[in-house]
Amino acid sequence: MHTRISVSPVLDRFQVQPYSRAFANQVSMIFHLAVHGIAGKHYSDAQLHAWSNQPRSDRYWHQRLTRTQSWVMLDFNPPKPLAAPLCCGFINIETQYFHRGYIDSLYVHPAYQGLGFAALLFSTARDWAREQGFPELTVDASYYSRPLFEREGFVLEYKSYQPKSGQMLPGFHMRLPLNI
Repeated sequence: MHTRISVSPVLDRFQVQPYSRAFANQVSMIFHLAVHGIAGKHYSDAQLHAWSNQPRSDRYWHQRLTRTQSWVMLDFNPPKPLAAPLCCGFINIETQYFHRGYIDSLYVHPAYQGLGFAALLFSTARDWAREQGFPELTVDASYYSRPLFEREGFVLEYKSYQPKSGQMLPGFHMRLPLNI
C-alpha cells in the first residue's frame, strides 16, 4: 500500500524536466510499481507479471530512455526520509522515422496518481512534438491510461494486443493529429 501524496499549494514543489541517468533506478521502480498498482478486472495477475515481473536494470531503462525523447516529473520536497529530487513519473516518445511520435511509456508512481501528473507529462511531450513538427502522436494505451488519452483528444483506431512472456496484453491503439 502506498501513502497518497497531496499536492502542496505551491506547485514549484513539482517540475517536469528532461530525463537524466540519475533517475534510471527510480524510473525502473515506478514502472514496476505502477504496473502492479493496476487494480481491476482488465488484467489478470499473470498478465501483470508478464508486463513486469520485477524491476529492470538501471542500464536497461537508461538505454531505453536515451534513445527517445524523455521527461521525468520530479518532487523537490518528498516525504521524509526520501531524498529530493524524487522522480514520481515519466514519459518518452519515439523520435526515429518509422516510429516517430509513438508514446512508448507514460507511468506515474502509485502514490502520486490522480494528481494530474500524467496530464502534465503528456502536455510537455505534446508541446515538444508540435515544436519538432511531428504530424501526430500515437500510443498503445492500456485500459487504465485510455481515459487520459481520450481526454487529451486521442481517437481510438483499433484494439491492440501486445505479446509479453506468453501473455497477450490487451490495449488500444490511439492517434492524435497535431496539426490542429
